[in-house]
Amino acid sequence: MTLKQLENLVVIDQDITDDAYGTYYDKRTLAQLLDYGLIILDKPPGPTSHETVAWTKRILKIPKIGHSGTLDPQVSGVLPLGLGEATKALGVLLYGPKEYHALGRFHSLPSKQKLDEVLEMFRGEIFQKPPQRSAVLRQTRTRTIYELEVLEQKERLLLTRILCEAGTYIR
Repeated sequence: MTLKQLENLVVIDQDITDDAYGTYYDKRTLAQLLDYGLIILDKPPGPTSHETVAWTKRILKIPKIGHSGTLDPQVSGVLPLGLGEATKALGVLLYGPKEYHALGRFHSLPSKQKLDEVLEMFRGEIFQKPPQRSAVLRQTRTRTIYELEVLEQKERLLLTRILCEAGTYIR
């Protein structure tokens, strides 16, 4: 839901949740949080997503934890974890659009026109095949790049923001 949609939200009834059917997040017990909670983890480079889940299980002493999506070991990024029963809700996060910030370095400095032309080639529907060393299945597939913008450029370094379809491989 966007902020604009939220502003236009029509409230039909101001009701209070019956405690028999749930509790407000700030009133939940530790046991409830550990069985129905989410952890938004900033995975560091190095461990696999699976290793990160295993460590979290061991630290929190929780038998059931799942993650929403897979990050390659060498990258850092947001890895949502569902605890206990919350693993059932992770599918909602799997299929929504994803946003990445990427830093690239050119071998030689392109002209503004050439850079704009190349970036335009990567907007919209694209074909991609992940590299040999990746955490996802290597097959050619189509993915949509909704937005691709330059945030900053300093000489041969380029910082970009990419809003894309779930499952897009960014490296």
